[in-house]
Amino acid sequence: MTVHTPIQSANRRIPGWAMGFTLAVVVAGGAYFGTNLSGHNPPIGGPPPSAGPPDAHMVIAKAGCMACHGPDLTGQVGPNLHHVKDGPTSANLKQLGTDHPDDWANIWIAGTDPAVSDPAMRMGMPAFAAPPYKLTPEEIASVVAYLKTLP
Repeated sequence: MTVHTPIQSANRRIPGWAMGFTLAVVVAGGAYFGTNLSGHNPPIGGPPPSAGPPDAHMVIAKAGCMACHGPDLTGQVGPNLHHVKDGPTSANLKQLGTDHPDDWANIWIAGTDPAVSDPAMRMGMPAFAAPPYKLTPEEIASVVAYLKTLP
């Protein structure tokens, strides 16, 4: 019969560096949690809070404009959005452009003009000032400003 003798170790404790690291993580997490009880700390991840106007590209992606107007906004199911700085390119919007030459695009995207809020006149274009497609007036203005820069 063989007798098993336990192997003796010189040190059976947790290494000091591991204890120090664990302590640092616990202290940092506790400090973050403790100071965030009031809800004033920024989130750990995600984009930083916006300090300026909304980014038109992000709004266009959020609204899904490219599904109808194409990836480069030159038209697909919906009309081409280039050259809108010169006025409406769609026949159903000519009167709106005449009545509101400076802000027809904002009115059209928002869907706030009673004359063009009829779904038949909108030709499938959602009214983005109303749920479920809700965009803020600032987001709509950002998109319109961007569209006016397209060649």
